Amino acid sequence: MSQSSDSPRQPARGRYRFCGGRFVDPNEGVHPEMVDLDAAAAGSSGIPDSPDALIAMQENKPERPEKPERSHSAKVKQVLDLMDKLETSADDDQQIALAILRQLERFHDGVVEEMRDDKEAKHSQIAAWAVDADRLMHCRIFLESIDL
Repeated sequence: MSQSSDSPRQPARGRYRFCGGRFVDPNEGVHPEMVDLDAAAAGSSGIPDSPDALIAMQENKPERPEKPERSHSAKVKQVLDLMDKLETSADDDQQIALAILRQLERFHDGVVEEMRDDKEAKHSQIAAWAVDADRLMHCRIFLESIDL
């Protein structure tokens, strides 16, 4: 078997990996302390050399932008105003929250059922809606377990 002239040459020394017709980084998946020092020096330009340099680097990082607050629709404002006026108890608030969670859970379950029957629905979307329905179910169970 002879190698063609257009195939990549293998390195003369050191470790190497070959996967899917391409060379792979030999240090991939290796703990940072176990990486070759020569190779590590080339990739560590963003790592500070001292604690003071680390502190300076952290101070220069820009703040994360906060998510913009969503404005409430007229219906939501009306419900929230009504809750403020009624001066509901903690038990009342729990019952309201449970009713809302049940409604959201039924909605998500319905969407999952519709998508399961639809042959053109994406499986990733079905899974995402099912996961959300499961999260809502767990929230409902947790809220039901709270004794007031």
